[in-house]
Amino acid sequence: MRILITGATGLIGRELGKVLAEKGHDLYVVSRDQAKARELLPFPCEIIEGDLNAGPLHDSRLAKVEAVINLMGESIAGERWTEDKKKRIYQSRVIGTRHLVQSLPEDLKCFVTSSAMGIYGDQKDTSLTEYASHGDDFLANLCKEWESEAAKAPGRSVFVRTGIVLARQGGALDQMLFPFRSGVGGILGDGKQWMSWIHLKDIVGLYVFALEHHEVEGALNGGAPHPVTNREFSETLVQSLGTRLGPAVPLFALNILFGELAKSLVASVRMQPEKALSLGYKFHYENLLEALSEICLPFKMGEEIFVAEQFVPAPPEKLFPFFKDAHNLERITPPTLNFLIEKMSTPEIGQGTLIDYRLKIHGVPAKWKTEIDEWQPPFKFVDNQLKGPYRLWHHTHEFRPFCGGTLLVDRVRYRMPMGFLGWLVSNRFVRKDVENIFAFRRRYIANMGTLPTKTD
Repeated sequence: MRILITGATGLIGRELGKVLAEKGHDLYVVSRDQAKARELLPFPCEIIEGDLNAGPLHDSRLAKVEAVINLMGESIAGERWTEDKKKRIYQSRVIGTRHLVQSLPEDLKCFVTSSAMGIYGDQKDTSLTEYASHGDDFLANLCKEWESEAAKAPGRSVFVRTGIVLARQGGALDQMLFPFRSGVGGILGDGKQWMSWIHLKDIVGLYVFALEHHEVEGALNGGAPHPVTNREFSETLVQSLGTRLGPAVPLFALNILFGELAKSLVASVRMQPEKALSLGYKFHYENLLEALSEICLPFKMGEEIFVAEQFVPAPPEKLFPFFKDAHNLERITPPTLNFLIEKMSTPEIGQGTLIDYRLKIHGVPAKWKTEIDEWQPPFKFVDNQLKGPYRLWHHTHEFRPFCGGTLLVDRVRYRMPMGFLGWLVSNRFVRKDVENIFAFRRRYIANMGTLPTKTD
């Protein structure tokens, strides 16, 4: 099937795109920045450049589209709802969806759009199925208009009312981890409000389910079968992290910090996925402790984990020669790090090779020694720090055959020196550094065309 995705570079979009591509679908992605999208998307697709906030798109490829997954939208959380912020939220969801619908062919088969559990408003302990009444605040009215625009699309329409998505990197949990790992994260208000959560794997699964099952139509609650109160969520999170619960955050403090947004942060939404269950969807994670334990295991062990993915339209055996040349590491590392290999224990990288190099971290000189402790050409190798600035640095490079090309997967596990104090002081800064390093690497790989195998 030919499927158009908006918001594809977001948390859900990246995972969903991989699943759909692996199923053999032809994917089209709408993006305002084609080059940036090409760097970030971990799956093969055609990119249609355009801004749906500004108006409908006019691209001949849209006539081929058979189904749409609409994930675009300005982030709702993270900052106060100023009038300008609310306008951007409305424009990106309601107006953007209107323009998207106007861009589509008349014979479209299916239009699946994201919506939000906020459509129900604060309904205390009421169990909310897809047929429950709606709220009447900013977020609820936004969702109603959002779904109304999506319903105008040709063919079958589905509105996935998404709960709090739990994932290791990105999403709401990413914002919670630092205070809860620090031991200062606590319940919000009295903690009695209900939270509808869902694991990333299941929200992706529900989108695929909605796309593939013609009997799915209209509202679809995107939450796990067992929502929990805020107190239960907080207690389960600290259990999964091996930390302790901090003091409660009173409502007046939330109002001071977030203004109108605070009302949505403590809204009680006890959403039940009645339609998904009745139509046969099987959840991977029904239990919160199981979901959070899977996500938080590295953090409980005192480790950080970072994962970067990139699709390259060439097979692993063509890519691997570039990456097995140690000096090419210098080329794909930001110049600001002054990365330089000083010596290697073998003429070429292989199992057991020791590599000594030097670099500068924010201008401070540092020496590093790594060992290649796993070598499986052309699919995988691992370098492990023996001496360097971290207590642990374990970098797995994977070259997965994927949709006729390669999914490059970099998985880094690292641990700061000086234990908890070192983590507390430098965690956010180090993570930003790691993100910048791999952002540079993605840009380099996306722009270099035919991969060279030599450094000259």
